[in-house]
Amino acid sequence: MDTNPTPGRSGGRGSAHPAVAVVGAGIVGAATAYALSREGWAVTLIDARSAPGQGESRANGAQLSYSYVEPLATPDALRALPGWLLSADSPLRWRPRPELAHLRWLAAFVAACRWPQVRRTTAALLSLSALSRDTLNRWFDEQPGMAGQGLHARPGKLVVYRKPGARAGVERQLAWQRELGCEQRLVEADECIALEPALAAGGGGPIAFGVWTPSEEVIDPARLAQSLVQASGAELRFDTTVRAMERRGGAGLRLQLAGPAADGAGPPGAAVDVDHVVMAAGPATESLLRPWGWAPPIEPIRGYSITLPIAESAAAPRASVTDQGRKLVYARLGEQLRVAGFAELCGPERRVDPRRIEALCQAVRETFPGACRFDDPQPWVGLRPATPGGRPLVGPTRWPGVWLNAGHGALGLTLACGSAALLTSMMSGQAAPIARSPFAPAR
Repeated sequence: MDTNPTPGRSGGRGSAHPAVAVVGAGIVGAATAYALSREGWAVTLIDARSAPGQGESRANGAQLSYSYVEPLATPDALRALPGWLLSADSPLRWRPRPELAHLRWLAAFVAACRWPQVRRTTAALLSLSALSRDTLNRWFDEQPGMAGQGLHARPGKLVVYRKPGARAGVERQLAWQRELGCEQRLVEADECIALEPALAAGGGGPIAFGVWTPSEEVIDPARLAQSLVQASGAELRFDTTVRAMERRGGAGLRLQLAGPAADGAGPPGAAVDVDHVVMAAGPATESLLRPWGWAPPIEPIRGYSITLPIAESAAAPRASVTDQGRKLVYARLGEQLRVAGFAELCGPERRVDPRRIEALCQAVRETFPGACRFDDPQPWVGLRPATPGGRPLVGPTRWPGVWLNAGHGALGLTLACGSAALLTSMMSGQAAPIARSPFAPAR
């Protein structure tokens, strides 16, 4: 092992700016690195992969859903759960595991499925998503090249409902979210087709109604992560894992690193001395903190995506589309269509189920016939790091200098810039732009 630890980029303790290591270079870690660097922090960014955004962020749904943030844990989801679990093609799967942390997570999930809790969580997520939208747009103004061609668009979002019975509940939700500043409206089936003409040729059942949000956006998550990291100027440690974290004498922290290896352990690498550490490693955050005697309540929820080349432009959607019944999202990224969906609470396994990939392909064939080619669907699986109630954990932990920015679930791309801005305000001693308490890690 290297006996001469590497200081932070600006010289570690005693330098003009404090040194911080951000563990995880997905979209959340990349945004955190950029936000901290803007405030003068000396940032070292550490990730087990060879480049930014290559883990859970690489090919997720690509939707920036600033006005559509309802958590997974709702009374409706709890009522639908038995039917989902008994159906072979259900959008949700659960494989029970005899682990105490898993059972505690499930119990907390059930407890969160109450409307008062859902309302509080949704309000908190909407405040964070608004901050995220404003933050990203400000960063785009600062770094015009960050929003490159094909990277980012504002096509609006259409959520399609095929069951008329869902209408009353959706209307209540829209009325409540309107009070919180969301600009959305319920649209009839014919207006759904007018807003997204590509739906006219599709199957999957008749459209009952839809919800249209004109301000919603799409973005390529991997390219955004790469742009943020490049603009941050952080010291980069890729192909590197954190073997251990320990307190240094006096103050500060030392991270013992490991190099690449097939089994993920790797040979010993250099140590890095910093003043602070931000854990933003998605589902790996829990295992990184467990040796310190506390693990945040984060479960990996497996999701799938395909990325298809568009064969017929007019047949492919321009708007961002969510099929509420199938729990699938469609996002057009230039001349490709990203399709993502499913939620499998089956532990950290990353095996790609070919039946899920075929289901995604079939949904495209039915919903947007003739739009895409299927010779290379680019199948992908990612593990969404989810808390039971749906709120990410952003803030200080019980250990001085150790911070958390994880647990964003399926909303990591949407909330990344906002949670980075919120965390940076805390770490820099500034006034928080939104309420901190809804996202505080348990201490």
